[in-house]
Amino acid sequence: MTDQHDKIKRYLDEMCSQVKAREVHTDLRDELGNHLREMMLDKEQEGLTQEEAAEYAIEQMGDPAAVGKSMHRLHRHRIHWGLICGLFSLAIVSLFLMWIFTTNVADDRFQNFYNIQVVYTIIGTLFMCFFLFFDYRKWRRGAWWIYILLNTMLIINPMFSNNINGIYRYFELHGFYLDLTTAVMWVLPLAVGAIMLDKLRFNCSFKSILSYIAMVALPAALLFQISDWVRLVMFGIISLVLFGWITRKWLYTVIATVITACIGFLLLLTTDSFHRLERFSVVFNLEDDPMGNGYYNLSIMNILQSAGWWGNGLDTAFDRFKTSYFDYPGVLLIDVFGWAAGIGLLVAIIWFVASMVNTLPRIRDDFGRMIIVIITSIFTLQMVYSLAMTTGRVPILSVVFPFIGYGNHLIFDYAMIGLLLGVYRRKDTVSLKNNKSRPTTTPIQ
Repeated sequence: MTDQHDKIKRYLDEMCSQVKAREVHTDLRDELGNHLREMMLDKEQEGLTQEEAAEYAIEQMGDPAAVGKSMHRLHRHRIHWGLICGLFSLAIVSLFLMWIFTTNVADDRFQNFYNIQVVYTIIGTLFMCFFLFFDYRKWRRGAWWIYILLNTMLIINPMFSNNINGIYRYFELHGFYLDLTTAVMWVLPLAVGAIMLDKLRFNCSFKSILSYIAMVALPAALLFQISDWVRLVMFGIISLVLFGWITRKWLYTVIATVITACIGFLLLLTTDSFHRLERFSVVFNLEDDPMGNGYYNLSIMNILQSAGWWGNGLDTAFDRFKTSYFDYPGVLLIDVFGWAAGIGLLVAIIWFVASMVNTLPRIRDDFGRMIIVIITSIFTLQMVYSLAMTTGRVPILSVVFPFIGYGNHLIFDYAMIGLLLGVYRRKDTVSLKNNKSRPTTTPIQ
């Protein structure tokens, strides 16, 4: 290597020493090295020697330490403080509403709910912190193992666990309970996407499409067997959104959506032993079954009518419906603080979802963008339907309100927002050269 190239190499070494994100060193060397070589070539064509041209290029580029520090400011880890502040605001609202509930309800069964909510929030926050610093690209290495593990758990769960309302939703092991179907709804789209992203994005053949359908169909069939229709429908919607986003073949996506909806309706019509269609249709004629399927809808609507702009206060009386308030945090909020608080919650949720959506254009890595799409879509579905249930005008389903509703789903909520924040944190430190068209993990033979 010539002395002139040695000077360029030493310059780049000193510049990169100021940049802590080692992953972008190769990109920076290529980018700045090419710029230096172009300036050298121009000066050599003007008659300068290679040594003079190298010295000129280095002088024009500037002090390597100063350049390195400026590159470090551009390529460093970022924290989305707006989302974190919004998240902890929702956590405060959640704990405050649960405190109001446990203070007002007389039934001893609910007195410990506030403490449990605090525990779930703390555990969820710990998971959020873990995934915030977790290198999200490692999902690809374990995608097949995660896919196989969760499907295996779906298969064996009915053999070991008890059903709740006819659904084998929770995986039980020595007193430990895992909300299995919620885990499947959150995690399996990430695993399937990690496995199929490059295959569908860069080689969208008939074979790769069939592979994607097969990978989605297996857990969908198992969720149907378990009879958890809510998580099944959400998993199906996310799988369709993911397919459309990866392939950009929106006509195929629309056709697949129509076919899937028709199959789902026929299955619901012919195999439903829990009369779910009656619960869906009752919203059109609530007075036909006011103390049955329409009871919760009518109760919500009556509360909304009585709340007014400023609510009924902290000492509002509890009736039979209100002992289920922990499932309807939005209704509790409006009952106590009125329509103004409900509008405030709506604005906060719109802002929160918009903040998640706005992170997408800032992510350059395709895999990171895919994670943002999946997590944002699931949160949006849950929040939109939870807000719709707060009106009493839609069927009452077991859709939880993220971050506010009671339950161990909070652990998944915080973990997934932590993963989203982890993608955002690394948005300026991921080397596109090392990740572009990167092959997915090899299937286990």
